[in-house]
Amino acid sequence: MTSIRTLSLFNNKGGVGKTTLSSNIAHDFAQRGCRVLYVDCDPQCNATQLMLDEYQTEEIYATDSSSQDPLRSALSRTVYGLFIPLREGEPEIDRNIHVAHSERFGVDVLAGHPNLSQIEDLMSEAWQTALGRQTAAFRRVHWAGQLVTAMEDADRYDIVMFDVGPSLGPFNRTVLLGCDAFVTPTSTDLFSYHAFGNLARWFEDWTEEYGVMTEGNLHEWNKYSSDVEAKARPLRLHSQSGRNLKYLGFTTLEYIKRTSGGKEQLVGAFERFRGLFAEEAHRIADSLGQESDDYLLGRIPHMYSMPATAQDAHSPIAGLSIRDGVRGSQLNQKNGYVEHIQRVSEAIYSQLMETN
Repeated sequence: MTSIRTLSLFNNKGGVGKTTLSSNIAHDFAQRGCRVLYVDCDPQCNATQLMLDEYQTEEIYATDSSSQDPLRSALSRTVYGLFIPLREGEPEIDRNIHVAHSERFGVDVLAGHPNLSQIEDLMSEAWQTALGRQTAAFRRVHWAGQLVTAMEDADRYDIVMFDVGPSLGPFNRTVLLGCDAFVTPTSTDLFSYHAFGNLARWFEDWTEEYGVMTEGNLHEWNKYSSDVEAKARPLRLHSQSGRNLKYLGFTTLEYIKRTSGGKEQLVGAFERFRGLFAEEAHRIADSLGQESDDYLLGRIPHMYSMPATAQDAHSPIAGLSIRDGVRGSQLNQKNGYVEHIQRVSEAIYSQLMETN
């Protein structure tokens, strides 16, 4: 049985190219022979729209008029279906997931749903209740671990990637509880820098709180259970069985640079933030108990209209061709973008898949 690895690209600021980068990394992993499940946990559903074609999304989101509950039928074909039992008070997710295969990306997609924003309150309540040593709520906040364990037991995938929205809310916190590692895409500007700093402080707070939660609930299980390990296994708890959330590093989305005399003209207002990102990255790593390292995974160039072209074609950047409307100098530009993405993907792959 394959041991699944889990990854999220996560930042609390939008507009940093997170979905473009994560979906293309998923494609690169598939090209390496990995069986990939991409879980769209962003209520905006941008990844779902990018990776699946119109026929697939129409089939997923169409309401079934013959069903007694047509809305629930549609919800169950998306990631929202996982949470229906949790909304009904159950501690375990619905493991019967409905995935669609993206031919051009080469991965399976668990589609997102706008109603996923409703799960924020559910996870907030579960988190607070779990802090009070209520073990059913403790299971609910580990829904992502339950999903990954189910896929691992069925030997369906080698990696599960979670796409999340730009939020520091409880829901994204529970996504990270199911991850082995995460990456933070950023842009080199003032607002991205401040968002990155917020992220570092957030990790310092919630990792300490999670430690208290885990200790308390394991204590409750130990009171009565003869096999705490069996209870904990489906949740993929951090700090148990050698599992810890690992910070792999950050990427920067480059600003548009002008050229003069064949040389790029750097803008001081942007360039002065480069070194500051590294400082905040070290703070995130410190909060997770990691040793110092070089956390810059790579720089992603501004790709102009290429992501929009990829969205229209439901294709990874690497798969775009003349038939998708990419011609002339755009083909060379595309190859340059792909090289940058693949370098980042290689750095992530080597840390996530080639080490234990």
